[in-house]
Amino acid sequence: MEEAKFIGSERRKLGMTQHQLAKMAGVSQSLVAKIEAGSVDAAYSKIKAIMEALQRASLSGEKTAREMMHAGIKSVLPSDTLHAASAVMRKLSISQLPVMEDGRVVGSLTEASILACFSEKKDIAKVRVSEVMDEAFPNVLPSTPISAVASLLRHHSAVLVMEKGEVAGIITKADILRAI
Repeated sequence: MEEAKFIGSERRKLGMTQHQLAKMAGVSQSLVAKIEAGSVDAAYSKIKAIMEALQRASLSGEKTAREMMHAGIKSVLPSDTLHAASAVMRKLSISQLPVMEDGRVVGSLTEASILACFSEKKDIAKVRVSEVMDEAFPNVLPSTPISAVASLLRHHSAVLVMEKGEVAGIITKADILRAI
């Protein structure tokens, strides 16, 4: 019974008693003890409830997006030039910006996009952000565990934190690295 070994070891890693786990999962402490001992073949629904309780317990101590985000983010308009956008990025020492129009996120601009135009010898004083912007950064709720944000950052340069349809903040790879 692999789940029996897993449940016991995970519970101990989290510093939980069998009683605490049972209470969180809505099962009896004796059932948890029997499962861990491998002396009972519990119903799928009971195992699922225990596993979900373990997952909730493991996430409860984890930081959230709200705790890691930078509020009051700067953005650019699609009509801005790359020259103006790069000046903002240099001034703030950042490598990406959301592109917003009328309070809505419509795309993203990264240093890679600007460098691509520069290497193609385009005049960045004339090129508009809308011509080179990428899709919008993914967004999460303020309560999202930082491990989920880190997974998104493996594929994107930033994640926006959205609250009530408004951009509340931004999290970048650098923010995650600073937290380690």
